[in-house]
Amino acid sequence: MRDNGEKSRKMTINDVAEQLGVSISTVSRAISGKGRIGSETRRRVLEFIEEHDYHPNSSAKSLAQAKTENIALLIPEIKTLVAQPFFYMCMCGVNEVAQARGYDMFVVTTNGTDVTRLKRLLDNGKVDGVILGNTHRDDVFAKFLKSRGCPFVAIGSLDDDSVVQVDHDNMGACRDLTAILLSRKMRRIAYMGRSDNLIVNEERFRGYLQAYRDIGMDVDASLVYRDNMTETIIRKNTDELVRKRADCILCQDDDICNIVLQELYSQNVSIPGGMRVASCHNSKVLDSYPVAVTSLKFDNTEIGRVACDVLLDMLDGKKVQGKMLLDYEVVLKESTK
Repeated sequence: MRDNGEKSRKMTINDVAEQLGVSISTVSRAISGKGRIGSETRRRVLEFIEEHDYHPNSSAKSLAQAKTENIALLIPEIKTLVAQPFFYMCMCGVNEVAQARGYDMFVVTTNGTDVTRLKRLLDNGKVDGVILGNTHRDDVFAKFLKSRGCPFVAIGSLDDDSVVQVDHDNMGACRDLTAILLSRKMRRIAYMGRSDNLIVNEERFRGYLQAYRDIGMDVDASLVYRDNMTETIIRKNTDELVRKRADCILCQDDDICNIVLQELYSQNVSIPGGMRVASCHNSKVLDSYPVAVTSLKFDNTEIGRVACDVLLDMLDGKKVQGKMLLDYEVVLKESTK
């Protein structure tokens, strides 16, 4: 049998990572003292190294100091990317800044809460940091990245103040849009959304409710539809709101608004004469209709640029702001006249 001294002399950085259940890059960051890594994880790595008398060889030291100059952007699977132009515009912004600052971008698509693809990327030491393209309550990907000590920035909001976040003020924007509609004597404003665990959707709904509270009015619960998970349901709910004579249909996003408009036109309901319509998010999808749609305008390319800049500043060891809220514009058009 070999003695402990010989064992430790032959130990590699791969062995350290495997024994601790972390990535090689995490061990590298602990050794070098550079990069974003949790204090508890760093402590575990350094204690293990000291206990086993591990001395990094020249290649391990090089790895500890090296950068891949790659980052990853995590977005939903491709079919969602096509349906929601936000992710494409955001991706363009991230790529623009990454290239300008000498980095390449991996696009990692996710299906549900499966972290397999992301784990493989980190295990193979392919990237220096990650941008989360959207956020959920109890976000699985944020928890995974934190557990691996990987530097990352979230596009969207999280209830975890230790995560760096870049977001639009979705609640404030939806509150302002609803308030303007209310000021124009529209009292029966219907809300068409989804009650999933996406934080952006929760924020927009909160803004809608807050606008009513601000003027001391109660929302008519019979006009709130948050079960719009399929096109068929959206069309059915739109028809019900026409029958209920809502003053306006406020749509959670451009995807839902697009289907609402299609259904109204198919039923020969004029806009804005037969029904007023507004959207909490604008995109080119809504430009194809003869009536211009009142909406909230966010710069989706800019949020990608800002998130990438913040991540690369983190990788350079610079201090960054914990949370940034980007501005918006309320664009009033013919659909709510």
